Amino acid sequence: MTRTLAQSFLILAAGTAAVASAQAPAARSWESLSEADRAALIEPTRERWERATPEQQQRYLDRARFWASLTPEQKRLARAGAERFRQADPEQRVRLREVWRRFQSLPPAERDAARRTWESLSPAQRRAWLEAGGPGVAPPPANDPPR
Repeated sequence: MTRTLAQSFLILAAGTAAVASAQAPAARSWESLSEADRAALIEPTRERWERATPEQQQRYLDRARFWASLTPEQKRLARAGAERFRQADPEQRVRLREVWRRFQSLPPAERDAARRTWESLSPAQRRAWLEAGGPGVAPPPANDPPR
């Protein structure tokens, strides 16, 4: 599963909405909102859509469809990953962006192989692989690194 910055933004936005929803358990349904409230919520998205090129609009649609296709568990994992990224220090975020950029530039077959390898690793092995440079730079660790 490759993800662009905009997909990450959508995941972050969905995570923010989930937190707001959890903090307000008596939140109203969409249907109970007034037309003015609905318009206020939709307006920023409408403005962004109007400013977008046709290619950007297609990406927005693709990302929305992608998010809608995820299971609740996949969405939960995506939100958790986005939260970990937000909590990382600035240097870590720069390194993670670089690893992600290199991963995205791999040929599809190598990306799929790297993804399968990633999924088979423990959290400690994943951390070690990222610290070594990640897919396309360093081979995955063979054993759990010492703690």
